[in-house]
Formats: sequence, structure tokens, C-alpha cells
Amino acid sequence: MTLCGSMAAQSFPLIWSADSHPAILEVLGSPSLIQTPLGPALEFDGTDDALMLDSVPVAGMEEFTIEMIFNPYPDAPFEQRFMHMGAYSGARIMFESRVKEDNTWYFDAFVHMGSKEKSFVLIDPNLTHPCGRWYNLTLTCGKEGMKSYVDGALQVSTDMPYESVIGEGKTSLGVRQNLVCWFKGSIFKLRITPRILKVEEFLGDAEALNAR
Repeated sequence: MTLCGSMAAQSFPLIWSADSHPAILEVLGSPSLIQTPLGPALEFDGTDDALMLDSVPVAGMEEFTIEMIFNPYPDAPFEQRFMHMGAYSGARIMFESRVKEDNTWYFDAFVHMGSKEKSFVLIDPNLTHPCGRWYNLTLTCGKEGMKSYVDGALQVSTDMPYESVIGEGKTSLGVRQNLVCWFKGSIFKLRITPRILKVEEFLGDAEALNAR
């Protein structure tokens, strides 16, 4: 696998892709570059594939939108944590999924603002989606609260205001930073925007990929 190891000075909105991303601190296993009609994506085997990236792009932001275009594969581990941004065990954001035996999954977005009392899990096991296709996962955070979406459809929301405390650490893709809950699937793109986007502004890559 050949991956670009650096990128130009960050500007926002910030887009990470298989050929444009921060410096790689460590490659675990052998994540594969695969081709899609819109360009390369990274594929993870669910066993030992992951990347550690030298960046926490939400540092200092009082509000933001994080989007990920991803494809969760069937026959995968139940609990998967495929983005961990921030501290190892302190203030952090995590994108997770739960894959059921019928090969449907539901979204789990976790925001930890430095203490258990200032943490929130945005998850609803009743909102399931079939594996094996591309989706846009979105998390918005700001003073009015936090919301998670799948393909623009609201999943879970809270009025708990976001506090700008996430600043230290790094970002892992494909696994939590303590190397548990490996991801089986592909990631095409991440976009980080320093404001709350409207649904009509969300990335349309997943729809385009599924249409090809």
C-alpha cells in the first residue's frame, strides 16, 4: 500500500481522503487502497488494519460538522470503533457502529468533553441500516447541542452544549486508539467544517457512489 504521508497547510473545510490526509504516525496491519468511481478509498479488514494520523482538526473549534463517507461490510464484528479523534482516554470524539446478526447496523457517535458528566452517546438501536453500501455519517456539535445523522436523516440529538475542550492527541481510523473494536469496511472521505452545516449542505458522495 502506498499512501501520501503529508498534506498542505490545513484550511477549512478540511477534507481527508486516501490521497490527501495528515502525516501518518503509524500504519497497523495492511489497510488496502481500493478504487471507487469517485477515486480511491481505504479498506480495513476488521482484524488488525488501522491508521494513526497526526491531527486533531476540531481543536479550538466552538462548533463544527464532521462527515464520513463509509461502507460497513457484512459479517463484521458487532462493536466497531472506526474513528477516534482526540485524547487516548480523555476528551475525544468517536464514530462507532453496531453490526447485528442480520447484517444491519446502527450509528453510535460518542462525544467526551473531559468528564463522565460532560459526555454523551448518540445512539438508537432501532435506527438500523443494511450493510454493504455507502453512507454519509454526520455529527454536528455546537452551543445549541449535538446531532447525529445517517444520509441526512437525524438519528439522535441532545441539547447538551458542546464545550471546546478537545485539543490534544491524534486521530485513529479503523480502530479505537487502544486497539480494540476493529472496523471491517471502507472509508472514502472525511470532511471537517468549522460550523453547523444544514442537511442540504452535507456531502453527496455516498449517493453518487451507490448510483454507480
